Amino acid sequence: MLRQVKSIVFLAIAALIVGGVAASGWAPMAAAQAPTSGVNRTITVVGRGEVRARPDVATTTIGVDVAAPTVAAALDEAEGRMNAILAALKAAGVESKDIQTSNFSINFERQPSETEKGTGGVYRVSNMVQVTVRDLDATGDIIDAAVGAGANNVWGVSFGLENTALLEAQAREKSVADARARAESLAALNGVEVGEVIAISEVIGATPAPLYAEASRAFGGGSGPVESGEVSFATQIQVVYGIQ
Repeated sequence: MLRQVKSIVFLAIAALIVGGVAASGWAPMAAAQAPTSGVNRTITVVGRGEVRARPDVATTTIGVDVAAPTVAAALDEAEGRMNAILAALKAAGVESKDIQTSNFSINFERQPSETEKGTGGVYRVSNMVQVTVRDLDATGDIIDAAVGAGANNVWGVSFGLENTALLEAQAREKSVADARARAESLAALNGVEVGEVIAISEVIGATPAPLYAEASRAFGGGSGPVESGEVSFATQIQVVYGIQ
């Protein structure tokens, strides 16, 4: 009899617990429905744009390289020749603000001696200046004037734009238009439509077309042609569009 009473009491408590749980709306985790996340419907493209223009400045590095048995002798010769070069550059129309020292060095170079007692050597002095030329038609004549004044080192000629802001803006505009065209092409191939812009960023680390042009020149008698050509700037823009 006592055992039957305990069983009845246990069943009653269990019924009360189940009823309370049901009333509270709680359900076991296994029966709960996980929320469904929306699908990320986007198109990501990289647009490319490039523009070209005529350069308006030229730069070259000009200087002397001399060797002498003593430091003093090497310095004196380099200084005399460099002064003559600077005077020739200014006489050719280059302003002082467009001439900047880019390298100055003194080195001792050991050379085998004529005797067996040891080794000899010379002191080598190098003095270079970077020259900016604003009259492009005079580039060749300016270099020739420097060479005629004693320059024996000329490190290339490059052409560029002093102000690149407009060129860069035009390249970005082309990149954005190219990105839109690419996105619409991809959307059409997949039977969808391009939606609003979700994200846009400039691609960092891309290799742009150089904003300068190189020209090589041979020296040794008379002025040779130096062609400026065109300079270009390229940029890449990544755009993420929604899909309609």
